[in-house]
Amino acid sequence: MRSNRLGCLTGTGLIAALVTVLTIAGYAYARGGLMYNPGPLNSQSGEQLGGVSSHAETGGECEACHTAPWESATMSDRCTVCHTEIGEQMRAVATLHGSLMHNNPSLGCRHCHPEHRGADAALTRMDDAAFPHEAVGFSLNGHPLTAAREPFTCADCHHGDFTTFALDSCDACHRQIDLGFMTAHTLSFGSACLDCHDGVDRFDENFDHNVFSFKLTGAHVDVACVQCHINARGLGDFAVTLQDCYSCHQQDDEHNGQFGTDCAACHSTSSWTPAEFNGQHTFPLNHGGGATCATCHPASFTAYTCYGCHEHGEGEVREKHLEEGINNFQNCMECHPNGEEHD
Repeated sequence: MRSNRLGCLTGTGLIAALVTVLTIAGYAYARGGLMYNPGPLNSQSGEQLGGVSSHAETGGECEACHTAPWESATMSDRCTVCHTEIGEQMRAVATLHGSLMHNNPSLGCRHCHPEHRGADAALTRMDDAAFPHEAVGFSLNGHPLTAAREPFTCADCHHGDFTTFALDSCDACHRQIDLGFMTAHTLSFGSACLDCHDGVDRFDENFDHNVFSFKLTGAHVDVACVQCHINARGLGDFAVTLQDCYSCHQQDDEHNGQFGTDCAACHSTSSWTPAEFNGQHTFPLNHGGGATCATCHPASFTAYTCYGCHEHGEGEVREKHLEEGINNFQNCMECHPNGEEHD
Protein backbone atom coordinates (compact mmCIF):
# COMPACT_ATOMS: atom_id res chain seq x y z
CA MET A 1 0.00 0.00 0.00
CA ARG A 2 1.40 3.39 -1.02
CA SER A 3 1.85 6.11 1.70
CA ASN A 4 1.43 9.82 0.96
CA ARG A 5 3.57 10.92 3.95
CA LEU A 6 6.91 12.61 3.28
CA GLY A 7 9.85 10.39 4.08
CA CYS A 8 11.34 12.97 6.47
CA LEU A 9 8.24 12.74 8.65
CA THR A 10 8.45 9.01 9.18
CA GLY A 11 9.80 7.63 12.40
CA THR A 12 13.06 6.74 10.70
CA GLY A 13 13.37 10.18 9.15
CA LEU A 14 12.78 11.99 12.44
CA ILE A 15 15.34 9.80 14.23
CA ALA A 16 17.88 10.51 11.47
CA ALA A 17 17.27 14.26 11.74
CA LEU A 18 17.71 14.17 15.52
CA VAL A 19 20.95 12.23 15.23
CA THR A 20 22.24 14.74 12.66
CA VAL A 21 21.41 17.74 14.87
CA LEU A 22 23.05 16.15 17.89
CA THR A 23 26.13 15.29 15.84
CA ILE A 24 26.50 18.87 14.57
CA ALA A 25 25.91 20.33 18.04
CA GLY A 26 28.44 17.97 19.59
CA TYR A 27 31.03 18.82 16.97
CA ALA A 28 30.38 22.54 17.42
CA TYR A 29 30.75 22.19 21.17
CA ALA A 30 33.99 20.27 20.75
CA ARG A 31 35.34 22.99 18.47
CA GLY A 32 34.44 25.73 20.96
CA GLY A 33 31.88 27.28 18.64
CA LEU A 34 34.38 28.01 15.88
CA MET A 35 32.07 26.52 13.27
CA TYR A 36 29.72 29.45 13.70
CA ASN A 37 32.20 32.27 14.40
CA PRO A 38 31.25 35.08 12.00
CA GLY A 39 34.65 36.78 12.18
CA PRO A 40 37.73 37.56 14.32
CA LEU A 41 37.33 39.21 17.70
CA ASN A 42 38.82 42.60 18.44
CA SER A 43 42.44 42.31 19.56
CA GLN A 44 43.18 45.92 20.53
CA SER A 45 44.63 45.90 24.04
CA GLY A 46 43.06 47.93 26.80
CA GLU A 47 42.56 47.75 30.55
CA GLN A 48 42.84 44.20 31.83
CA LEU A 49 39.41 42.92 32.87
CA GLY A 50 38.49 39.37 33.77
CA GLY A 51 42.07 38.29 33.18
CA VAL A 52 42.25 39.51 29.57
CA SER A 53 43.08 42.85 27.94
CA SER A 54 41.14 42.25 24.68
CA HIS A 55 38.20 40.18 23.51
CA ALA A 56 40.49 38.13 21.30
CA GLU A 57 42.35 36.91 24.39
CA THR A 58 39.26 34.97 25.46
CA GLY A 59 40.39 32.33 22.95
CA GLY A 60 37.10 32.33 21.07
CA GLU A 61 35.19 30.70 23.91
CA CYS A 62 31.64 31.58 22.92
CA GLU A 63 30.22 31.12 26.40
CA ALA A 64 32.45 33.92 27.65
CA CYS A 65 30.01 36.36 26.01
CA HIS A 66 27.10 34.36 24.61
CA THR A 67 24.32 32.67 26.54
CA ALA A 68 22.20 29.67 25.60
CA PRO A 69 18.52 30.23 24.71
CA TRP A 70 17.38 28.43 27.85
CA GLU A 71 19.50 30.55 30.20
CA SER A 72 17.97 33.45 32.10
CA ALA A 73 21.16 35.50 31.77
CA THR A 74 21.64 37.80 28.74
CA MET A 75 24.69 38.78 26.75
CA SER A 76 24.70 42.11 28.60
CA ASP A 77 24.93 40.17 31.86
CA ARG A 78 28.01 38.42 30.47
CA CYS A 79 29.54 41.80 29.56
CA THR A 80 29.11 43.21 33.05
CA VAL A 81 30.86 40.23 34.62
CA CYS A 82 34.10 41.82 33.35
CA HIS A 83 32.95 45.42 32.85
CA THR A 84 31.71 45.87 36.42
CA GLU A 85 32.03 49.66 36.37
CA ILE A 86 29.78 49.87 33.31
CA GLY A 87 27.28 47.59 35.04
CA GLU A 88 27.08 50.06 37.92
CA GLN A 89 26.59 52.96 35.50
CA MET A 90 23.73 51.18 33.77
CA ARG A 91 21.81 51.29 37.05
CA ALA A 92 22.38 55.04 37.60
CA VAL A 93 20.41 57.27 35.21
CA ALA A 94 22.71 60.28 35.84
CA THR A 95 25.63 58.48 34.17
CA LEU A 96 26.28 58.03 30.46
CA HIS A 97 25.33 54.35 30.28
CA GLY A 98 22.45 54.81 32.70
CA SER A 99 21.06 57.60 30.52
CA LEU A 100 21.46 55.39 27.44
CA MET A 101 19.47 52.61 29.06
CA HIS A 102 16.82 55.07 30.25
CA ASN A 103 16.33 56.46 26.72
CA ASN A 104 16.54 53.02 25.08
CA PRO A 105 15.08 50.40 27.49
CA SER A 106 15.57 47.50 25.06
CA LEU A 107 19.18 48.39 24.37
CA GLY A 108 21.89 45.78 24.91
CA CYS A 109 25.65 46.18 25.00
CA ARG A 110 26.04 44.57 21.57
CA HIS A 111 23.85 47.20 19.94
CA CYS A 112 26.52 49.85 20.52
CA HIS A 113 29.57 47.60 20.83
CA PRO A 114 29.40 45.02 18.01
CA GLU A 115 32.01 42.28 17.73
CA HIS A 116 33.40 39.79 15.22
CA ARG A 117 34.11 42.57 12.74
CA GLY A 118 37.86 42.14 12.68
CA ALA A 119 40.90 42.43 14.92
CA ASP A 120 41.23 46.19 14.41
CA ALA A 121 37.57 47.16 13.93
CA ALA A 122 36.05 49.88 16.11
CA LEU A 123 34.14 48.56 19.11
CA THR A 124 31.70 51.46 19.27
CA ARG A 125 28.85 52.13 16.84
CA MET A 126 25.87 54.31 17.76
CA ASP A 127 23.56 53.56 14.83
CA ASP A 128 20.96 51.80 16.98
CA ALA A 129 20.74 54.14 19.99
CA ALA A 130 19.59 57.66 20.84
CA PHE A 131 22.82 58.93 22.33
CA PRO A 132 22.47 61.43 25.25
CA HIS A 133 25.22 63.74 24.01
CA GLU A 134 24.84 66.19 26.88
CA ALA A 135 26.09 63.45 29.20
CA VAL A 136 29.59 63.89 27.74
CA GLY A 137 29.57 67.66 28.34
CA PHE A 138 28.34 68.96 24.98
CA SER A 139 24.69 69.33 24.06
CA LEU A 140 23.51 68.99 20.46
CA ASN A 141 20.35 71.01 21.14
CA GLY A 142 21.92 74.07 19.55
CA HIS A 143 23.40 72.14 16.64
CA PRO A 144 20.56 70.63 14.61
CA LEU A 145 22.06 71.42 11.18
CA THR A 146 25.49 71.69 9.57
CA ALA A 147 26.69 74.72 7.62
CA ALA A 148 25.17 73.03 4.56
CA ARG A 149 21.77 72.99 6.36
CA GLU A 150 21.81 69.21 6.66
CA PRO A 151 21.26 67.17 9.85
CA PHE A 152 24.46 66.36 11.72
CA THR A 153 25.83 62.85 11.70
CA CYS A 154 28.30 61.51 14.25
CA ALA A 155 31.01 61.34 11.57
CA ASP A 156 30.76 65.10 10.95
CA CYS A 157 32.63 65.74 14.20
CA HIS A 158 34.14 62.37 15.10
CA HIS A 159 35.35 61.22 11.67
CA GLY A 160 34.59 57.55 12.23
CA ASP A 161 36.00 57.15 15.75
CA PHE A 162 33.39 58.05 18.36
CA THR A 163 35.91 57.98 21.20
CA THR A 164 37.81 60.98 19.78
CA PHE A 165 36.87 64.47 18.66
CA ALA A 166 38.58 66.47 15.94
CA LEU A 167 39.40 69.79 17.65
CA ASP A 168 39.15 71.72 14.38
CA SER A 169 35.57 70.54 13.72
CA CYS A 170 33.94 73.59 15.33
CA ASP A 171 36.21 76.08 13.61
CA ALA A 172 35.93 74.45 10.17
CA CYS A 173 32.11 74.37 10.30
CA HIS A 174 31.58 77.85 11.74
CA ARG A 175 33.96 79.45 9.25
CA GLN A 176 31.57 78.33 6.54
CA ILE A 177 28.77 80.14 8.37
CA ASP A 178 30.59 83.41 9.18
CA LEU A 179 34.24 83.64 8.16
CA GLY A 180 34.76 87.19 9.42
CA PHE A 181 33.38 86.50 12.88
CA MET A 182 35.35 83.28 13.34
CA THR A 183 38.61 84.92 12.23
CA ALA A 184 38.20 87.70 14.78
CA HIS A 185 36.87 85.36 17.47
CA THR A 186 39.77 82.90 17.31
CA LEU A 187 42.28 85.76 17.31
CA SER A 188 40.68 87.08 20.51
CA PHE A 189 39.84 83.87 22.35
CA GLY A 190 41.80 81.05 20.69
CA SER A 191 40.57 77.99 18.82
CA ALA A 192 39.87 75.63 21.76
CA CYS A 193 36.12 76.14 21.40
CA LEU A 194 35.12 73.52 23.98
CA ASP A 195 36.94 75.44 26.72
CA CYS A 196 34.05 77.92 26.71
CA HIS A 197 31.22 76.38 24.70
CA ASP A 198 29.11 73.37 25.64
CA GLY A 199 26.56 73.48 22.83
CA VAL A 200 23.80 75.41 24.59
CA ASP A 201 24.78 78.78 23.06
CA ARG A 202 24.96 80.64 26.37
CA PHE A 203 27.27 83.27 24.83
CA ASP A 204 25.00 84.14 21.91
CA GLU A 205 23.27 87.47 21.27
CA ASN A 206 20.87 86.81 24.17
CA PHE A 207 23.68 86.56 26.73
CA ASP A 208 22.79 88.64 29.81
CA HIS A 209 25.90 90.03 31.50
CA ASN A 210 23.75 91.65 34.18
CA VAL A 211 23.19 88.31 35.94
CA PHE A 212 26.79 88.69 37.13
CA SER A 213 28.11 91.07 39.77
CA PHE A 214 29.53 93.49 37.17
CA LYS A 215 26.53 95.06 35.44
CA LEU A 216 26.87 96.53 31.96
CA THR A 217 25.26 99.96 31.87
CA GLY A 218 25.72 103.13 29.86
CA ALA A 219 28.65 103.08 27.44
CA HIS A 220 29.73 99.67 28.78
CA VAL A 221 26.82 98.00 26.96
CA ASP A 222 28.49 98.40 23.56
CA VAL A 223 32.02 97.49 24.65
CA ALA A 224 33.37 94.39 22.90
CA CYS A 225 33.98 91.41 25.20
CA VAL A 226 37.66 91.26 24.28
CA GLN A 227 38.28 94.80 25.58
CA CYS A 228 37.72 93.60 29.15
CA HIS A 229 38.40 89.87 28.79
CA ILE A 230 41.85 90.17 27.29
CA ASN A 231 43.53 86.87 26.33
CA ALA A 232 40.68 84.84 27.88
CA ARG A 233 41.15 81.20 26.92
CA GLY A 234 38.53 79.49 29.07
CA LEU A 235 35.66 80.02 31.49
CA GLY A 236 38.14 80.37 34.34
CA ASP A 237 39.79 83.34 32.60
CA PHE A 238 36.42 85.06 32.22
CA ALA A 239 35.64 84.51 35.89
CA VAL A 240 38.86 86.12 37.17
CA THR A 241 38.64 89.26 35.02
CA LEU A 242 39.27 92.29 37.23
CA GLN A 243 36.06 94.22 37.89
CA ASP A 244 37.32 97.55 39.23
CA CYS A 245 37.22 100.66 37.04
CA TYR A 246 40.90 101.48 37.38
CA SER A 247 42.03 98.20 35.82
CA CYS A 248 40.57 99.33 32.49
CA HIS A 249 40.73 103.12 32.85
CA GLN A 250 44.18 103.60 34.33
CA GLN A 251 45.40 104.97 31.00
CA ASP A 252 42.56 107.54 31.10
CA ASP A 253 43.49 108.86 34.56
CA GLU A 254 44.66 112.43 34.06
CA HIS A 255 45.15 112.68 37.83
CA ASN A 256 47.96 110.10 37.85
CA GLY A 257 46.46 108.45 40.91
CA GLN A 258 46.16 111.73 42.81
CA PHE A 259 42.51 111.06 43.63
CA GLY A 260 42.81 107.35 44.23
CA THR A 261 41.51 104.50 42.10
CA ASP A 262 37.77 104.66 42.78
CA CYS A 263 36.87 106.14 39.40
CA ALA A 264 33.14 105.64 40.00
CA ALA A 265 33.24 108.31 42.72
CA CYS A 266 33.40 110.96 40.00
CA HIS A 267 32.81 109.19 36.68
CA SER A 268 29.67 107.45 35.45
CA THR A 269 29.25 104.73 32.83
CA SER A 270 27.23 107.07 30.62
CA SER A 271 30.40 109.00 29.77
CA TRP A 272 33.95 109.23 31.05
CA THR A 273 33.81 113.03 30.66
CA PRO A 274 32.69 115.30 32.08
CA ALA A 275 33.31 113.98 35.58
CA GLU A 276 30.76 114.59 38.29
CA PHE A 277 30.59 113.56 41.88
CA ASN A 278 28.33 110.52 42.16
CA GLY A 279 28.57 109.72 45.83
CA GLN A 280 27.18 111.21 49.04
CA HIS A 281 29.33 114.22 49.92
CA THR A 282 29.21 115.03 53.62
CA PHE A 283 30.25 118.66 53.08
CA PRO A 284 28.16 121.17 51.08
CA LEU A 285 29.56 121.33 47.54
CA ASN A 286 28.40 124.95 47.08
CA HIS A 287 30.79 126.07 49.81
CA GLY A 288 33.38 128.43 48.42
CA GLY A 289 31.63 129.40 45.22
CA GLY A 290 33.83 128.40 42.29
CA ALA A 291 35.94 125.92 44.21
CA THR A 292 37.02 122.79 42.34
CA CYS A 293 37.73 119.33 43.73
CA ALA A 294 41.44 120.16 43.86
CA THR A 295 40.76 123.24 46.00
CA CYS A 296 39.90 121.08 49.02
CA HIS A 297 41.51 117.81 47.85
CA PRO A 298 44.89 118.84 46.43
CA ALA A 299 46.54 115.49 47.13
CA SER A 300 43.78 112.87 47.24
CA PHE A 301 40.00 112.91 47.35
CA THR A 302 40.19 110.74 50.47
CA ALA A 303 41.83 113.62 52.37
CA TYR A 304 40.95 117.31 52.52
CA THR A 305 42.30 120.66 53.75
CA CYS A 306 40.69 124.03 54.50
CA TYR A 307 43.98 125.92 54.36
CA GLY A 308 44.46 128.29 51.45
CA CYS A 309 40.83 129.32 51.09
CA HIS A 310 39.45 132.70 52.31
CA GLU A 311 41.59 133.86 55.23
CA HIS A 312 42.35 130.29 56.16
CA GLY A 313 46.08 130.40 56.23
CA GLU A 314 47.57 127.81 58.54
CA GLY A 315 49.06 130.46 60.84
CA GLU A 316 45.80 132.41 61.17
CA VAL A 317 43.79 129.27 61.87
CA ARG A 318 46.28 128.08 64.48
CA GLU A 319 46.37 131.42 66.29
CA LYS A 320 42.61 131.91 66.35
CA HIS A 321 41.86 128.42 67.63
CA LEU A 322 44.53 128.40 70.29
CA GLU A 323 43.11 131.67 71.62
CA GLU A 324 39.84 129.82 72.09
CA GLY A 325 41.60 126.93 73.79
CA ILE A 326 41.03 124.59 70.84
CA ASN A 327 44.04 122.40 70.21
CA ASN A 328 42.50 119.95 67.72
CA PHE A 329 41.95 122.26 64.78
CA GLN A 330 43.26 120.08 61.92
CA ASN A 331 39.97 118.20 61.43
CA CYS A 332 37.82 121.22 60.58
CA MET A 333 34.68 119.24 59.65
CA GLU A 334 34.44 117.82 63.16
CA CYS A 335 33.32 121.24 64.38
CA HIS A 336 32.17 122.82 61.08
CA PRO A 337 30.25 120.03 59.25
CA ASN A 338 28.22 122.61 57.26
CA GLY A 339 31.10 124.97 56.56
CA GLU A 340 29.73 127.65 58.87
CA GLU A 341 32.03 129.49 61.30
CA HIS A 342 29.69 129.15 64.27
CA ASP A 343 28.54 125.54 63.80
